[in-house]
Order: sequence, then structure tokens, then C-alpha cells
Amino acid sequence: MTGIYGSSGKTANPLGTIGVVVGAIGASFSVVLWIYRFQPESQLLGSYSAQMGVGGTMTGQLGTLALVFGLLAVAVGIAGGLGGRSTGSTVAAILLGIAALSYPIMNSLHLIERCVPNPVS
Repeated sequence: MTGIYGSSGKTANPLGTIGVVVGAIGASFSVVLWIYRFQPESQLLGSYSAQMGVGGTMTGQLGTLALVFGLLAVAVGIAGGLGGRSTGSTVAAILLGIAALSYPIMNSLHLIERCVPNPVS
């Protein structure tokens, strides 16, 4: 039996969707930071690559954005799951938020150091 106005009765989870989008943006910022951490000579960002060096202005800005977007994604994912309708989107939002937080938190705690590609040579 269908719901009112032909609806199947299923409801959407807009918080989960927002969390996934915000988490994906934050995770992409974190991935770019990880790439430039281990491959500083990368030309992924074209002319902006010069600002991605150690202590570069864009590194700090992307780190801050990854932190903010990651925190938002985790918070929205948790809030979306509080109603008892935990769906795949709320879990994905939390996981993407954790991925976004990986670089800023590990960098601020000094848990990562510059990687030497071939220390034996």
C-alpha cells in the first residue's frame, strides 16, 4: 500500500546527504595535502603548486578548510544518525569526515614527518 499522494512512505535523509558532500570536499582537501606532503614537487595544482611547499600559505589554508569541513561532516553525520534512521549516507559522512581530519590532526600533533623517498641511496 502506498502512502499519501502515491509516496512509498520512505523519507530522505538530508543531513546525511549534506554530510557526504561536505565530507567529500574536506577529504579531497586532505588528499591534496597528503600528496604534497609526500611529493612536494608535484604539479597537481598547476601554478598554485609553488604555494604548497613547507610553510606555504595555501598549505595552511587548505589544512584549515579540511579541518572545518571534516568536523562539520562528522557532526552532521552524527546528527543525522540520532533520529534512529541511520543510513549509509550518515556512515559515509562520518567516514569522509574522519578522512578529512586525518591530515590536519596528524600534522598539528607532529605525528608525521617529511618522508624520504629512498633513504638508502
